[in-house]
Amino acid sequence: MHGAGEAHHISSEPQIMRANRRNKLLSCRYSVSPYCIVSKQVSVIAPSVVRTKRIVLGIAAILECLIYYYLTEARFSGQGLEPELVRFTTLSDRVSLVLFAFYLFLIIRTFITPSRISLRRIVMCTVALAIIFWITLGADNFEVGEFPRTASFTYLLTRAFYVGLFFARKEYDFHRFSGFRRVVFNTIIVFGMAILVAFFFSFTYPFSNEMQELRQYDADAAVILGAAVWHGSELGERPSPTLAERITSGAELIKKEAVPKLVVTGSNAPNERSEAEVAKRELVAMGIDPSVIVTESSSRSTIEQVIYIRNELMNRQQWKRFVIVSDQYHLARVLEMCKFNGIDAIGMASGIKQEFYDLLYYRLRESIALIAYWILGK
Repeated sequence: MHGAGEAHHISSEPQIMRANRRNKLLSCRYSVSPYCIVSKQVSVIAPSVVRTKRIVLGIAAILECLIYYYLTEARFSGQGLEPELVRFTTLSDRVSLVLFAFYLFLIIRTFITPSRISLRRIVMCTVALAIIFWITLGADNFEVGEFPRTASFTYLLTRAFYVGLFFARKEYDFHRFSGFRRVVFNTIIVFGMAILVAFFFSFTYPFSNEMQELRQYDADAAVILGAAVWHGSELGERPSPTLAERITSGAELIKKEAVPKLVVTGSNAPNERSEAEVAKRELVAMGIDPSVIVTESSSRSTIEQVIYIRNELMNRQQWKRFVIVSDQYHLARVLEMCKFNGIDAIGMASGIKQEFYDLLYYRLRESIALIAYWILGK
C-alpha cells in the first residue's frame, strides 16, 4: 500500500510542475506579452521595453505641459484677458491647476513603475494626448462664443478616456475584448463622475430672490440674459417662455426698487428683432420707463454677454455691481464667468417651470457646459 501511494505521488509531480508552468505563462501573457521573460520565481519586463515605455511617457509629460500652457492662454485671451499661467483667484483657475497636477501624477507614477500598464496602453495614452493637444491649439483660433460644442465635448470625452487608460488594471490590454471593455467602463465612470460633481455644484449654487437682500446688495443694474424669441403665426414676434420669465423677474426688480437700471441682452436672426429689442418692448408694455432700460443687441452667447458687462458697463460706465437674471440651472456658469472676469455679481433665478425630464436635460447640458468653461474657458 505504501509503495502504491509513493508511486502515485511520484507520477503526479510532473502534472503539478506543468500546471505551475502554465500559470506563470498565463500571468506573463496578461501583463507584458510578448516581452516577458519567465524565470523560476517571477516574470520581468525586458529592459528595452522599460526604456521604450519611459521615452513615450516623457513625450506624454511634455505634451501635458504644452497643453496646460496653450489651454491657459486660450482661456484668458479668448475672454480678452492677459494670460496668467498660475492664478488661484477663481474656481476655474484652481480646477485647471489641480487637473494639470493630477495628469502629471499619473504619468510620473507610471514612469517610476512602468509595469503598471502595458506599452500598448501607454502609446494609446500618448495618442489621446495628441488629440487633446490638437483641440487645445484650435481653441485659441476661435472668436469668443464660436468654439464648437462638439469640440468641447470631444475634449472632455477624450480626457475621460485618457484617465480611464491609466486606471485600468495592468493585466487588461487591447488584445482582449475584456481589456477594451474595462477601459470603456472606466471612461464612462470618469466622465459620469465629472458631470455629477458639476451637476450638484450648479444645483446648490447660491442665488437670491429676496428683494430686501437684493436692495441691500445695492447693484447698479440688473442684467436680463437673452433667450429664444418665437416668430411666426398670428402672434408675431414674442418672447419664449424662458425669456418671458426672465423679463417678468427683471420688471419686478425695477418695480420694487431693488435696482435703478435694467440691461437687456441678446442678438437676432437676419431680418428679425433681437432678443434685447423684444425684451425691451415687453418691459415697456409692463409699465417700465424706457429711460431705465439699456439695450445690447449684438451678443450671441453667454460669454459674450459677460464680456459686454465687463467692457461696457463695468470698465466704461464704471458700474460696480450687477444682478444677473437667468434660469437657476444657468446661473452657476454665468456667475463663474463673472468671477473669472472680475465682475461683482449675484444671481436672481427666474420663475420658469419645466417638466421633470426637460429640467433634467437642461441641468445635464449646463453641467457639461460648466466643466467645459472651467477647463477650456469656452
